[in-house]
Amino acid sequence: MSQQLCYPLFHGYLDRWLVSRVTETPLHSKPVALTGEENMRINGFPRDNPGKDAFTASRRAAPLALPRQLDARPGGLVGDASPQPFAIYWPFDDIGVTFAMDCETPTCLSAWAFTRLDCRQAGPVPFDLITCGSAAVWCNGQKVCEVTPYHHNDPVPTPITLDLRQGLNSLLVYFDNYAERDAAIILRLRWKGEGEPPVQCLPVGDADAGALAEAERLMRSLSFRRNHFTAGDVVLDHAPVTRPWQLTLEGGTEENLKGGVPFRCEARVQPGRTWVSLGDCGSFPLGFLFLKASVRCGDVALTKGISVEINTRALLPDAAPTTAQRKRQALELLARYGEQNTNRALALLATGGSVAEAEKLLTVQSEYIRRRFDCSDFYLVYYPYIIKRYGDVLSPAVRQELEDCVIGFRYWLDEPGNDAMWFWSENHALMFHTCQLLAGELYPDRVFTNSGMTGVQMQEKAKRLLREWFVTFRREGFTEWNSSPYLPIDTLGFGSLYAFAQDPEMRALGKEGLDFACYIMAVHAHKGMLAGSSGRTYIKEQFGNWSNCPTGFSRIVFGNGLPGHAGKGIVSLCLSDYEAPAELRQWVEVAPGQELICQTTQGNDGYVDLYTYRTSDYMMTSAASFHAGEPGHQENPFQLTFTGAAQLWITHPGEWVQLGAARPSYWAGNGTLPQVQQYKGFAALLYDLAPDHPVDMTHLYLPAMEFDQVVREPHWAFARLGGAYAAVYCSRPMEWVEHGPGANREAIAQGRRCLWLVRAAQSDEFADFDAFVQAIKAAPLRVGDLSFTFDDPAYGTLHSAWKEALCVNGTPMQYSGFDRYGKLTLQNKA
Repeated sequence: MSQQLCYPLFHGYLDRWLVSRVTETPLHSKPVALTGEENMRINGFPRDNPGKDAFTASRRAAPLALPRQLDARPGGLVGDASPQPFAIYWPFDDIGVTFAMDCETPTCLSAWAFTRLDCRQAGPVPFDLITCGSAAVWCNGQKVCEVTPYHHNDPVPTPITLDLRQGLNSLLVYFDNYAERDAAIILRLRWKGEGEPPVQCLPVGDADAGALAEAERLMRSLSFRRNHFTAGDVVLDHAPVTRPWQLTLEGGTEENLKGGVPFRCEARVQPGRTWVSLGDCGSFPLGFLFLKASVRCGDVALTKGISVEINTRALLPDAAPTTAQRKRQALELLARYGEQNTNRALALLATGGSVAEAEKLLTVQSEYIRRRFDCSDFYLVYYPYIIKRYGDVLSPAVRQELEDCVIGFRYWLDEPGNDAMWFWSENHALMFHTCQLLAGELYPDRVFTNSGMTGVQMQEKAKRLLREWFVTFRREGFTEWNSSPYLPIDTLGFGSLYAFAQDPEMRALGKEGLDFACYIMAVHAHKGMLAGSSGRTYIKEQFGNWSNCPTGFSRIVFGNGLPGHAGKGIVSLCLSDYEAPAELRQWVEVAPGQELICQTTQGNDGYVDLYTYRTSDYMMTSAASFHAGEPGHQENPFQLTFTGAAQLWITHPGEWVQLGAARPSYWAGNGTLPQVQQYKGFAALLYDLAPDHPVDMTHLYLPAMEFDQVVREPHWAFARLGGAYAAVYCSRPMEWVEHGPGANREAIAQGRRCLWLVRAAQSDEFADFDAFVQAIKAAPLRVGDLSFTFDDPAYGTLHSAWKEALCVNGTPMQYSGFDRYGKLTLQNKA
């Protein structure tokens, strides 16, 4: 007998669907060179996309008909020429259906979705149909509409009306998108009616509905005991179950997954227990791991994304005393434990490791580059050096693969291409120009097949573009400020210029860039961790400080931080004689009793004003009033960091899904940016959320298991780590998450207008933690609608309101008008 599961709408959205397997159709178009100022803006988007324009025109000219085959049950087929099987889509807080994929070349992603709605009354009901590509809707077999906005990954709402009858109604939707790089196909239907909403009734065929419900509860509850493991068992907590379940986890670091080298483990979930051990962390790969947890209930699979950082300290060497020795340590660690890409291949060659293993990695990477996958420039940059330095030890076939990649590559957007490589960010621009220079120097007399230029002409063009890049860099610094994922790409470009270029001027530019990167790590990092406000971030950087490339960079140049498994921005540095400027060492560590304050302005036209405050125990950083109230992307405007694991920040989630692929996501970035203002160890975050944003709350990340002591109250939270303290106030009651990935880590504040205050301190300011808690709670605090006045026990009267300046004892704070180095002060605390 056919079963069904019934659910209410999720925040007004239909989130329960049968969904077909995603069809990936490669798209081929005529190679085109992009020209004109509108296509050349760095940190912008190109005006022209000929391949996409051709696809959307053909798609809009061919409206869809009801598919010939439709069997609406798990395993049933839907479609025409190549029908695909339906499977249950388990949303885990997705407000619709989202498939996020890395499409390294242009691709059409498409799928079908089916559900039923049980309505108490018949009649027309308004909905918003939301998609970023196209969608066609059939209700009870009749076509309702077809929309084709094609806005990349930005969902666009279209009002529609569904004529629903009393009782069960069937909905069938086709949806697709033109996909490049980080791509998604999205389907959302938002109920806009009045009265009692319909109920979703999902057909599950012959599956046991009760067992499916328990399996979903189990998957929803999965939570690693902590987000970071350094030794011992990796423990996964879960809800109680009434029957055993076989749990499978498969995934790995982002680079290893791209290289086709996944990690897999299994565990048996048993009744009577609420946790399982997945084995010693030494059996896991190093790094921040994206994992898919799966169970099966008969023929139905349930899969949910979870993540964890593994940093097995027993595998990591202590820092050697000299820069040269630490470079060797880094290369040896990469050769043994590095991610499966060119960084490890070159580390193997440089340390006398297995040539066969290096060739295997290079063969995979060469196919990646040959097909011009996005980010190919991050790896091709090594090829001229490998050919020149190790060409005689490589097999003729592998050497030829590398040479073909260098000779046939597309080195800039004004060369013909129909690929999905991204040229328009500051880090990619630097990398493409560096690749072109090094390729031209290696083969000065060869003709490069994509452009028809000789190697000498390639050099001339690259030098001109690099000079222009560095003029902007000197004036503005980084628009992607202090970015843990993208500073390593910048240092990869700088280091490759310095280590590999033949031209003395270009080598000098590389050194200039490395010097500024070292300045950032000396001033804006805490104990070697670049874990603060940043222009672009991802969940793997927010939760992976021990694994992020900047900490490995800092380990090499300053001797602090941690060695890492990821080689971006490190390998070329290790192959050079570069040493950090000696004068930077005075900023690397802040002594007890002192404070470091740095205010900088970076980016085009004063894009962002930054405030960094560091002590011996913590670092608080912020982007002052950065686009407050506007939609965010991947910016992190505030963070308080004690260690790589003990940290806290506050965001407005960009989506409900815990480990989704949206930008902004649940933890990385903000759906609506707050007004952030800081004075030393105090910060205020004021949120006025967009009224139509699907997420109507803000939240705090505060992992209690990483602190020595945490005190929770309805409007206050206090934390202690050694002699460092933090206080967090919220104008709305904090709801602490007790189950799932946010358990013991997350506090939610419901509502679209909210005020958060954060105060950090040390034992040299307050006698002990109890004294700190009592002093902060006793200090007068007057809170209005997005306004506050706080009489801080040490700083005095702090006052601000929405769109107003932060005043400290009546004096407005000045955040703007600095340069990329900024105003830097290291002094004794008052």
